Amino acid sequence: MPNDEKNPLSIIEEANSKTLEYFNQTYLKDLELVQNLKTELFELEVQIETLEKTRDLYTYHSDNRRNVFSPITDAENVSLSRGKQLAIQIKDLEDAKERLTSRIKQLEQNITFYKEQVDMLSKASKCIHTVLLGKKDSSLSNQEDEDSGIEFIEASDNEERANHNFKMLQLEDYERHVCASVLNRDVREELISGLNKLDVLKWLLHSDIGRAMVTLNELHDSQEDVLKSLDKVLFRLNYNIDTKQPIWDQVNKLIGHYKKTHPECMIDASCDCTEHELNLPPVICIRLLGMLREVFNNIFKHSNANKVTAKIFISSRLIDVYINDNGVGIPDDYLDRGAWYSGLHKLHETIHQLDGKLQIEGDLISGTNVRFSFPIKR
Repeated sequence: MPNDEKNPLSIIEEANSKTLEYFNQTYLKDLELVQNLKTELFELEVQIETLEKTRDLYTYHSDNRRNVFSPITDAENVSLSRGKQLAIQIKDLEDAKERLTSRIKQLEQNITFYKEQVDMLSKASKCIHTVLLGKKDSSLSNQEDEDSGIEFIEASDNEERANHNFKMLQLEDYERHVCASVLNRDVREELISGLNKLDVLKWLLHSDIGRAMVTLNELHDSQEDVLKSLDKVLFRLNYNIDTKQPIWDQVNKLIGHYKKTHPECMIDASCDCTEHELNLPPVICIRLLGMLREVFNNIFKHSNANKVTAKIFISSRLIDVYINDNGVGIPDDYLDRGAWYSGLHKLHETIHQLDGKLQIEGDLISGTNVRFSFPIKR
């Protein structure tokens, strides 16, 4: 039976593909659900802690020095009553916390099971596809092997792919030009100026000590400027990223930097990693931190926000990021309004290279919401 529709292996491949798609979707849905539930759990713990502190203020403490004739004031009864009310509220929240913890634990067990099924079905799909390729006509032998992993966007046509590739080349050339300009303007020219001042300093040391001290201070200041310029270039080249460190430590360090440099803005951020011994490829760590920098820099440059919420979820198969600010929002045509080399253009092209999803939207009421995710391919 040469027709693929009648080939039993084709039927098996189709069934395997649909099963794989089902487990993929369920896996991703539960991952997102666990992340949201952990956020709820954190908020519950904060509420419980706040109520416990408040309860301590109203709890009646007995005084052993009182005798049976000591009067009982109404204030003491009110405090006792409020303390009981708070205790009941705390008990309800603790019960909800226990149920939520149990649900998260069950979902994490399901996620582990789904991951095993996805891995097994992916291997089976590749094996079936390999067998089918041996049975197809030579005219079909040049077809590319379809990726059976998690897909986030549809494959683009040749024209669209060429357009993205051209944009990435433009952005890479622009980055090199910026770094080269800084090195030439702020480093090379400063070094040449410093050499000239050194020649003058040699002569002044023998003729005018006072002027020599002024020139020496100028040299000191210019060297500090050179170091600052070098730091800027190294930062743009991602030299400050240590890919040997755990990714969640790098993310928390980056968030801490923005909290320190922008104390006027309240930043509520969490980085959740499901696997303690996670070892991501260096390129993933660099790109993730770079995209987070682009989003936060854009917020502090344009949004006028005083509150930012960030949730970063990291696993061995997926990275999912959600960032919201309460600023002025963002127009729908932000890409057309911004320069082609802007940070948001870079963000779009990086997500495209990683086969991921990106959604940016906002208004004056809800601020700006940025959501991006991409699979981790090894």
